[in-house]
Amino acid sequence: MKAKSISREELAAAVNITKHRVGTLLKSASVDTEILKRISIKLSLNFFEYYRKDEDLARFEVDTAIQNHQELNQLKALIKEKNRLLELCDETIKSQKKIIASLENLRKL
Repeated sequence: MKAKSISREELAAAVNITKHRVGTLLKSASVDTEILKRISIKLSLNFFEYYRKDEDLARFEVDTAIQNHQELNQLKALIKEKNRLLELCDETIKSQKKIIASLENLRKL
């Protein structure tokens, strides 16, 4: 708060708690996660980052990254297939237009 020149009153207003509650939180050994999240946003400081060293959280992040990568690859494959189908559709339309043009020319004869 000092580094960002934010007073207790400003922080209290930003996170929707009383000035007295801010004082209590500053002395407390624990903080409600929702309040901590709002404080993190106001101070532009991710207090949750300190807990990222935990192995379970690290494993979760790795698993999530792997899952995201797999989902991304699946989406890329779907887009590739969609594009192939669109190309086939375009080719079919071109062929149909040629057939229509040929039939119209035959009708004129």
